Amino acid sequence: MEYNPYDILGVSPAASKAEIAKAVAVAMKHKKHPVDIIAKAQKSLLKAEERIIADYLRPILPTIKQFKYSDLSALVQPAPTLVLLPEFDGLEQAIAQSAQEERLEQEPLPITLSELFTKGIIACKEGRYPKAIKYLEDYCQRCTDHNSKNYIQAQMWLIKVYKIVGQLERAIALCQLLSKHIHPQVQTWATNTLPKLSKEVSHV
Repeated sequence: MEYNPYDILGVSPAASKAEIAKAVAVAMKHKKHPVDIIAKAQKSLLKAEERIIADYLRPILPTIKQFKYSDLSALVQPAPTLVLLPEFDGLEQAIAQSAQEERLEQEPLPITLSELFTKGIIACKEGRYPKAIKYLEDYCQRCTDHNSKNYIQAQMWLIKVYKIVGQLERAIALCQLLSKHIHPQVQTWATNTLPKLSKEVSHV
């Protein structure tokens, strides 16, 4: 596991689901990691089995401070025997599976346009923003009918999610495109939304 989920989201092992959700939004805003890695970290910490692995792999050593002379006699004592708990049986297989899932998440999702749209909207409403962005961006890239109702809704939802996670520049760019749409209602919505997004940027 190249990145530990706790380090990616900047939360402690005692973090609750609400704290994890808040940390996801902050991580998306800071853009220190790709969206798929943030989504993977969120999923890992929300699944009990994967969270155990993250706990096990998380470094627990304190920060090294300036060395001072002290009694080093303990260093000559035999090293204690490491005994892995039963719940870590198959740990290598679990890590390999997790790495494979991470690679798959970086590729276009092999599902229909209709499923991408539906899953994207559901993820938005459930607050799973990294996954929502993945679904909806894939949908918009594959959809050829840019005047369809679903395409316009997907664009609007992306703007809302971009704003929530702090990706205001992407939200504004997408909103500017919609302000030039052929449908007057879409133009009106985008035109009314742009000042609100610009105001958010000025406060950042």
